[in-house]
Amino acid sequence: MEIVELTEEDLRPVARVPSGASLVEREEPGGAVIELRAADGTLVVEYLPEQGSCRIHARSVQLRADDDLTLSAGRRVQIEGEEGVVLRSGSSSVALDPTRVGLFAERVETEARRLVQRAGEVETHARQIVERARASFREVEDLAQTKAGRLRLVATDTLRMLGRQAVFKAREDMKLRGKRIYLE
Repeated sequence: MEIVELTEEDLRPVARVPSGASLVEREEPGGAVIELRAADGTLVVEYLPEQGSCRIHARSVQLRADDDLTLSAGRRVQIEGEEGVVLRSGSSSVALDPTRVGLFAERVETEARRLVQRAGEVETHARQIVERARASFREVEDLAQTKAGRLRLVATDTLRMLGRQAVFKAREDMKLRGKRIYLE
C-alpha cells in the first residue's frame, strides 16, 4: 500500500460534523474516492464507487447484529489474522494460530468423496473407536503392533495370515480347534 500525503487542494470536503469528522471526495486516476476522515484527518473509511469496493481503516473493527450477520461474496471470502482467527458458535469453536488448528465441539461430522491426510505422526485418544467399511486396506512398511488386554479377530468366512515365517507363542496354554486341522 502506498501512503500518499494529501494537501488541502486534493481534498474536497462534502460534509463536516460537529465532532470534526468529515466526508471528503477526491479524484484518483481510476475515478472518484469518497473518504470518511476522523477529526485529526486520519482515514477511517474509503469508498471507490466505480470499483464498488469499500475499505475500513481502523485499529479495531466490530460488526454486531441483533439477529443474523451474513458475509457473502461472489467469488471468495478471506479472513486473516497475524496472531490467529477464531470462529465460535455456542461451546463449539475453530481456532487458527500461526502453527496450530484447534477444533472444539461436542460432535464433528466429516463427509467427503475422498479424504486424504498426511502427517509425520497421528495420535488418537478415545474411549471407543468404531470403524465400518466395505473393504479396508492398511500397509505398514516396518512394524505394525497392536497391544490389547484381549484380541479377537472374527471372520464370517475365511481367515488367512500369510508370511515368510509365522511364530505363535503362548506363556501358558495354546489351543487349536477345528473340524479338521491340516499340517503341511
